[in-house]
Amino acid sequence: MNEGRSTGGTDDCLRCGGALSAMGIEQFRTGGTSGGWKLLFGEMAELGEEMISFAVFACRDCGRVELRVPRAIGS
Repeated sequence: MNEGRSTGGTDDCLRCGGALSAMGIEQFRTGGTSGGWKLLFGEMAELGEEMISFAVFACRDCGRVELRVPRAIGS
């Protein structure tokens, strides 16, 4: 019934149970401003921005994407 699917481990898709493939670590911007403030202040509006890293995984079966906090080296 669950042929070709994983057995509920941590690298299983939360939606369909299929195997996840690691896609790497990606950087995402958080904070800063948008809209008119960006137009008025240009690069100064980005002073409050920070970068946050997420490990990206994709399901081979349903195509969903999952983001996780990257594990520290050595853990």
